[in-house]
Amino acid sequence: MPTFRKFAYFFLSFTLPLCLNGQTYFIQNINVINVESGKINTNYDVIIGNGKIKKIGPELPKNEFPIDNIIDGTDKFLIPGLFDMHAHLGPNSWLKMYLHYGVTGVRIMAGSDYLLNLKDSLSFVIQPNPSLYISSSLIDGTPPLWGDQHTGPIIENDTEINPLLDNFVNKGYKELKIYNRIPPEKYLQILDYAQKNNLRVSGHIPYNLPQQNFPDPRHHSIEHLDGFVQFAKQNAFKWNSLGEEEIQRTSLYKDLTIEDFEEVSNRIKSNGIWICPTLSLYGNLGNERIKVQVTQNKFKEELIGIFGFWRTLERLKEEFLLKYTIHSNILTAYFLDYSDRILAGTDSPNPYNPPGQALHFELIHLSKAGFSNAQILKIATLNAAYYLNLESELGTIEEGKIADMVLLNQNPLEDIQATQNIYQVFKNGKLVYD
Repeated sequence: MPTFRKFAYFFLSFTLPLCLNGQTYFIQNINVINVESGKINTNYDVIIGNGKIKKIGPELPKNEFPIDNIIDGTDKFLIPGLFDMHAHLGPNSWLKMYLHYGVTGVRIMAGSDYLLNLKDSLSFVIQPNPSLYISSSLIDGTPPLWGDQHTGPIIENDTEINPLLDNFVNKGYKELKIYNRIPPEKYLQILDYAQKNNLRVSGHIPYNLPQQNFPDPRHHSIEHLDGFVQFAKQNAFKWNSLGEEEIQRTSLYKDLTIEDFEEVSNRIKSNGIWICPTLSLYGNLGNERIKVQVTQNKFKEELIGIFGFWRTLERLKEEFLLKYTIHSNILTAYFLDYSDRILAGTDSPNPYNPPGQALHFELIHLSKAGFSNAQILKIATLNAAYYLNLESELGTIEEGKIADMVLLNQNPLEDIQATQNIYQVFKNGKLVYD
């Protein structure tokens, strides 16, 4: 047994009696939002025990189960725990920020063996934390886009794909994160391997991918609308030189109209590919209202260091605003009828995207793009569960599901900003924020 696993089992034998949440909660007279239908079940009772939703319905008897705590839900609203489906983890202390803001699940989009082990260890500790869904480390070509900061595999034309990916599978990864400089033929080999081994593929699109290979339905999730610009025209864009791809691709934004994105958008929709737009990645840097909210973040003292980094990127405000506007307009024009395949992600901790709080900014951006509040709630909850193949356990308020839940003081179906007005948060049936 690997050393880490031995430690985990040893630690578990001492802490399990403490970790089990024996508290049973009776939430009475709460308005339960059905994120699948967009309807509200008014004045319902919800019983939580052993980490799960034991019973839900109107006027439930209090003597059916031993009840430890009664919560008055009058005039409050209950939604499933929220997911940030594109984030990067900084210090471990950031994890508590997610729960504070009602985010009970986080997809980490540049994983590592350390993070994979951290995910396992979190299940044994008393301190509540969000569930982590760890992708592989970045898989890129040569030279990698992030240069010396790149820590993942570097794929060259003669790289053997199967042994490399076997290593990820053997370690327990379920998702591969792709980057832009992978040779196109190797990218297609990765997609073939992933399909055969039941792995998800997400991330960016190779710069030099031929037009006929985009989009590929085996690429499960496209992040940041990557590839849309370079494939907006009939002929794939030709790069002038290695190292200047992003400069060239950014220049394309100024020459394209929204109509230029119709064909590529329709092809993505016909292939059923998930989209994680991360509008907050580009939309927050120039948004003064969001900046003010970030300075009021309860955990701002722990974010002091990254505030300095964000300020160094102010020079990119004009470029970010251009990308944000185009991406938002693409969603408005072509994807409002495709909300069942949209994910809510932030690319935290990019500029003014603090852990947890950023997810609420993303929901506002989706609202401005034209998605209804009901669509957005489903995007941030049930869609994520479907993507992760966890819809039988998470994503809705139903009997038998894990009790990851957020109690709100206002109705988010009327105003999506109500997701920020949090009364309580439950994680695995435990009250973690009150």
